[in-house]
Amino acid sequence: MIHKAIAGVIAACVLVMSAGCNVTGLLGSPTAHEKKVPAEYKLGGTTSRVMVFVDEARGGSVPVELRSQVDAALRNSLIKKVRIRKENLIDSVDYAPSRLAPYARLSPAQIGSNLGADLVVYVRIESHDIQQLHSAGYFSASIVTGSVLVDVASGDVVWPAGKDVKIAKIRLELETKGREATIDRLAQETAHCVTRYFYDCPGDQFRSGSEQREYEDMYWH
Repeated sequence: MIHKAIAGVIAACVLVMSAGCNVTGLLGSPTAHEKKVPAEYKLGGTTSRVMVFVDEARGGSVPVELRSQVDAALRNSLIKKVRIRKENLIDSVDYAPSRLAPYARLSPAQIGSNLGADLVVYVRIESHDIQQLHSAGYFSASIVTGSVLVDVASGDVVWPAGKDVKIAKIRLELETKGREATIDRLAQETAHCVTRYFYDCPGDQFRSGSEQREYEDMYWH
């Protein structure tokens, strides 16, 4: 009887120890936030001079405020999320049509060279649509962008790999706070879909809530 009692005590201890291991393993597992999506091109802490340029496809007729808002959102994300020092960012260009004439026939590298940049985050708005659904100020909207990171000295695309273009498509089914809020959301989500590749992004924050299925790689002509 004594031997059986001792065996029972030992078995109980083994079960407790096993359960403890399982609990420890569970608590030690990384959360979705802790799991990072590795950067495709790390820009954080760069000493290079970086500029943002938001272009439009030929005949795109993108509103000035949309281009300006996307530019501002990109710069803000580069500073706050990617951790580029503010002093390493070239000042934004003026997207008023009369001020854009000098850049009309220049490549991203040439634009960067003219403005003293080493790297250019070049984002082109391929298409956009902003529709008012109701007189109360309800809107739906969409935007498709193609992005590259260009080394000014060589003129080469250094991101994405293979000199492809990183495509992002955002669609807002409903925005109830008016046109300005609609444009702001398009800009913020577009900026995220570009800059998330420049730092180790938390897994639960990688995808944008309004992001559509990723387009196939596209080349510009």
